[in-house]
Amino acid sequence: MSPQRAMVIGVLDGVHLGHQALLARAAQGGLRVSAAAFFPHPKTVLGQPTPPPLTTWRARSRELRKLGARVLRLDPRSGVLETPASEFIQDLLAEHRFVRLVVGTDFRFGQHRTGTPSLLQELGSRLGFEVQVLDDVQVGGERVSSSRIRMALADADLDLANALLGRSYEVLGRVRAGQQRGRTLGTPTANLHPQTMLPADGVYVTSSRLPGGCWVPSVSFVGTNPTFGEEARKCETHMLSDPEQAIPEGAGWPLQVAFKARVRGAVRFDSPEALQQQIHHDLEIARQHHADHG
Repeated sequence: MSPQRAMVIGVLDGVHLGHQALLARAAQGGLRVSAAAFFPHPKTVLGQPTPPPLTTWRARSRELRKLGARVLRLDPRSGVLETPASEFIQDLLAEHRFVRLVVGTDFRFGQHRTGTPSLLQELGSRLGFEVQVLDDVQVGGERVSSSRIRMALADADLDLANALLGRSYEVLGRVRAGQQRGRTLGTPTANLHPQTMLPADGVYVTSSRLPGGCWVPSVSFVGTNPTFGEEARKCETHMLSDPEQAIPEGAGWPLQVAFKARVRGAVRFDSPEALQQQIHHDLEIARQHHADHG
């Protein structure tokens, strides 16, 4: 006999503390958990302004699997948004045979978002599955949400963003060729233009996962390089160590950067020499942070 399954449904962007609570509740009693996540964001299909994502599909899936879930992708482009609410749940139940469905209080589903937790309760009673609607998880007296994390990142409050996530915020991408200015200044960098949201402009203590899988201490600049008049926002990361020469040459290799602490905001310097002096100071702060926090 197949083990009984519970299901969690949502966008699940960020896999933050609120999402983690849904998964933990779903797993109670030893049930196996499936996480059905909408990707891309439904608003992209509805023609509405879409918030910048906190996670790529790959990163979202990875974090969900870490929490023990089997990951299912719900593609809004497949017509699920036009499916009547009751039919959407019946189709999901027929395909995945869950005995418990766990959602948040703000969960809406089906055509015109007419499906509500109350409707889920009715459907559960009729179709034979348990419905649990979790109250909001709160941090600092306010609800944990992906929107709040985005706001914290935009406001340069990395500590709050990481607290709401329950881990360090990360970006993932492939290294692009840059202007080699970092190498000229003695601090070569790997340049990322990730598809996910970047934190507010500034310098950050980071850790970076290299293609071989090892994590190394690093320091990252997010911004537009105002000293040189560049306008495209990017993340430039300098590795503070290179174990066994693990850093590849050139561009095109994957890099994962975890943001640990904010050092300072972005500043326009009067000369490359002034920038170089500040960079050395930033590196010392980053090295000390890594030494203090392991």
